[in-house]
Amino acid sequence: MKIDDIMSAASALVSGDRRAAYGDPLEGFTRIAIFWNAHLHATGAAGPRPITALDVAWMMLEVKHGRAYTGPHRDDNYIDAAGFAGVAGEIASRLKSEAS
Repeated sequence: MKIDDIMSAASALVSGDRRAAYGDPLEGFTRIAIFWNAHLHATGAAGPRPITALDVAWMMLEVKHGRAYTGPHRDDNYIDAAGFAGVAGEIASRLKSEAS
């Protein structure tokens, strides 16, 4: 796939199908962070600060990063990674705006 194809596919997913299926990414990733923090707390593995929605976006990108290195080539790893990077950027921008 070419760069434009990857980016177009990622944009279509995160702005279309996935947003329709899962809703606002900041709200969804905040919910995931709550669940992950509860799990880490319950297992004694909580870090020095709670995981945030932005952390979730970056960690989901790392899931795709790991899969790209451990399996056969699949375009979806790169499409999803581009999508998660875009979601991370949107969340970071929105959180910065909210803090201002």
